[in-house]
Amino acid sequence: MAIANQVKDTDIKASIVDKSDVNIRIEKVLDGGILLIQLEFVDRGEISSANDLDEIQVIILSEIASELGNSNALLSKGSMTSAAIPLQYSLRQQQIVDFLLSSEVEIKFTFLAISIFLQLFVGFAMNLIWEMMNDLSFLISLGLVSIPIPGVASQIQSLLSSIIYLDLLLTDKWLIPWLDLAIKEEELEEDAAMNIFFESQGFQSMLLMYNLGSTSAFIILQITIILLTSILGILSLSSQRAKQLYAIIHPKVFWAGTIRFIIQQFQPLQFASLINIKSTSISGFNEQSHGIQFNLVASIGLFAFTLVSIPVFYRIIKSGKTDQERFSVLIEGLKSSNRGLAVYWTVWTLIKWSLMCIILVCLTSYPFQQLQLLSLLSFLSITLQFKVKPQDSKVENLMGFFNELITIIYLYTLIGLANASDNFQLRENLGLVLIALLLFALFANVLKVFIMIGIELVKWLRKKCISRDGVTVLRKHVRKYTQSMLTIQEQEEEVKDIQVEEKQLNEQVFHRYVRRKKISISNTVHNETSLPTTSLSTSMMIGQDITIQELS
Repeated sequence: MAIANQVKDTDIKASIVDKSDVNIRIEKVLDGGILLIQLEFVDRGEISSANDLDEIQVIILSEIASELGNSNALLSKGSMTSAAIPLQYSLRQQQIVDFLLSSEVEIKFTFLAISIFLQLFVGFAMNLIWEMMNDLSFLISLGLVSIPIPGVASQIQSLLSSIIYLDLLLTDKWLIPWLDLAIKEEELEEDAAMNIFFESQGFQSMLLMYNLGSTSAFIILQITIILLTSILGILSLSSQRAKQLYAIIHPKVFWAGTIRFIIQQFQPLQFASLINIKSTSISGFNEQSHGIQFNLVASIGLFAFTLVSIPVFYRIIKSGKTDQERFSVLIEGLKSSNRGLAVYWTVWTLIKWSLMCIILVCLTSYPFQQLQLLSLLSFLSITLQFKVKPQDSKVENLMGFFNELITIIYLYTLIGLANASDNFQLRENLGLVLIALLLFALFANVLKVFIMIGIELVKWLRKKCISRDGVTVLRKHVRKYTQSMLTIQEQEEEVKDIQVEEKQLNEQVFHRYVRRKKISISNTVHNETSLPTTSLSTSMMIGQDITIQELS
């Protein structure tokens, strides 16, 4: 910190490699002796405007020394460092980015509050949102492709990915300081994002726990729930009350909840663990801090766990256990009537995500190979979507195909962007196309969710209205019958009408009313003594039918 305070603007020279020098001004010294430097470019629109990002090189022009108690700190003349320069925003784009960054916390808290409300009161709506986030996750992850994208598309993808991966708990404010305690200071200084593209999408470290963010909190919560459920299972051996509670919670929380958690957090688990595995050196492992060692071991364990879960899910589906409530989440919303590929669509989705993660992490230095492999994967996925039509709903099949199509168009736009490295205006236009594709896909999926929620609510209200109208109409029939004498033919027609109306009534209302009120059939027969003998049996039948209808 002391030596950083002695550095002046004239002690530093900054230049862009193979380009001109840069005006430099030291703003302030941050915690840890980090200099905050403002750079002024002559034409920032040309900075990192091609496929390869420009590098800035900083050189110390004069020797700087400082006393630190009984020791001295020395910053030697000629010391040099370099770093990649991200794509520069225009003034309007910078305003949009600043707005997104300033609104990020509010957006996350709003989505978290809505999710909790829907989960508690409108469960089916939350399921629709889970499906939407899973459908969009592949498209959003394409922001990790090692190609600089003009405009604010990357920033929008970063915000959407934090929502899709449920990174909503702001762990950088309260969890990261605790994690820092287990890692040496020099190790923290060396820690950085794998590259600028991963950093822009929220993966700002090479260590597992830092990149997991809110997922680490969800893991702890899920383990706690599993342990509490296991304790309840032990108590159920001696308590009937605990046994009844365990029978309800075990299939829904222990199994279904864990499976849903694995599917929802599959991508962040794989990304964070694979980044840590690829970035950590095995040499000198024993000399590293316990925090670094734990992150590597946990990364290997989590990555292996996610891969093993795929054949495990396949085996569960193949054995037909998805008929059980605890495993039904694996085929939720899918065509489960046949045993074709549709029933294994969740397994295929996890395989696709795994391949995508491996391509994006392991081929960070080969963007063209990334695009080629991801395009092949997308073509295979859209072909299967078109042929299999795995979802039960036609709307879901249509949206699945739509999302796959948007993904392919997005990839081809990225290919065009990679080939237009020297055409600045074309790159700007292609950047606008990418933003339009993202927003269009997001708007279409959100609109679909709102429409589906509206349809379900209308169905529910109509069902309630039909039940009420049915009871009212039947009571009118009863009053009409008691006021006039009907012929046998008219009585038979009346019986048929009442029987038709009976089918429209809700069975639950019927059983509730039966428990609440029992009407004696003999009273109905007594009221009809004036009928001819030949119509007595018919009258009794009508009386019984009216009573049954009224009970509904």
